[in-house]
Amino acid sequence: MTATIRFVLATASNTARCHIVPARFYTTKPDVSFSELRQIIHGVSSSPYRLIDVREPHEVAGGKVPTATNIPLGEVAAAFALPPSEFKAKYGIDRPTPSEETIFYCRSGKRSQDAIDRVEKVDPKLITRNYRGSWLNYAENALGDKPLK
Repeated sequence: MTATIRFVLATASNTARCHIVPARFYTTKPDVSFSELRQIIHGVSSSPYRLIDVREPHEVAGGKVPTATNIPLGEVAAAFALPPSEFKAKYGIDRPTPSEETIFYCRSGKRSQDAIDRVEKVDPKLITRNYRGSWLNYAENALGDKPLK
């Protein structure tokens, strides 16, 4: 969906300028917290979801959130443009659909937001969420001093 937003900007000389900015409305929901993510991955929440780790494979080798599928940031837009059968063949999971939440995470939260921005351009109907705390937050809260596997 596209809409137009108009706003007025006052300048130093107190003259007003009208700006017209096209706006896109996505189905991004609020960020996912650690406690919410824990409920989702352990089945406490019955909401259907896909958890996507956008870190590079060498980063994922140090550990990942349970149930996550790795799709590196550089591949994410092309991956979500694939037909469902090709997506499943390449990544081993069904391609996310608008009937479930697609949650993205990375190391600290920036790349996962970049991934959301890219995916929403390819498939704006998806419900996308960011686990902004990402791997660092998960490792600290879920693993503590345990070894990363």
